[in-house]
Amino acid sequence: MQARFEINGTYFLDPENSVLTVQTGPGYLAYAVCDALGSKLGTLKWFSTEENSLQELLSGIPEIQSPFQKKTIAFDFPAYTLLPAALNTGDNSALLHLAGGDPQDHILNEHIDSEIVLNYSVPFTLLNQCIHHIPGAAYWHLQKIRIAEAMVADQGAVMDVNVIDHTFSVVAVKNGTLLLAQHYTYRAPEDVLFYLLKIAEAHQLMQTEVQLNVSGLIDADSQLYKMLYAYFLNIRLMNAGWLADEAQTLPPHYFTTLKQIALCELSPVH
Repeated sequence: MQARFEINGTYFLDPENSVLTVQTGPGYLAYAVCDALGSKLGTLKWFSTEENSLQELLSGIPEIQSPFQKKTIAFDFPAYTLLPAALNTGDNSALLHLAGGDPQDHILNEHIDSEIVLNYSVPFTLLNQCIHHIPGAAYWHLQKIRIAEAMVADQGAVMDVNVIDHTFSVVAVKNGTLLLAQHYTYRAPEDVLFYLLKIAEAHQLMQTEVQLNVSGLIDADSQLYKMLYAYFLNIRLMNAGWLADEAQTLPPHYFTTLKQIALCELSPVH
């Protein structure tokens, strides 16, 4: 199996005191093993699922049967809806179908807090393979993890942007209140800028004040990042913060979300 990105750390990690995190979405699957504190990275691999078999990827995770302290799977699929908890009383398959979900997919729902519920769909085969090959793992939607972290931070106006190839997801929060959580596709850097400016305008987030946190597969010298830097005063690349091999040359913000998954402590799926 050919990995698109790979880090093999020099640290010895005792499985019983380490965590396994898996993140998967359209066209990709990634996993990382780190210590329970999330500071030391043992191994990390990122695969294209268009080039590799899903079953081979999941069964090929090293020491998959090891007694990890925690195993977490985060789904990063764009078919999801956010609903007031009071309205989450019936079958939401129609809403997910409008959001692009396949009627044959599994439908899951998770409470963001006591007032907001996230409903989402996961491809049937993928969820079954995850349950079979990674027994005992907790699973969430990646947006729940990102939303929970952003709301707890309570740092004024914030937009967290995660870029993966030709898609990006945004979580916008102001003073601890969720404003928006959405996925988008784009063809050119101007598309990303347009969406972010419209989000800022719609929610009255001043470009000179809002904190723009950027992570994912974006380079600091790319046209996209330079364009965002020109329009937002407060912008930063979110460093995952792992202590990896000194020879490691991949940008640490590529894998910020894997670190967030490793550290998340969330309530069970409803």
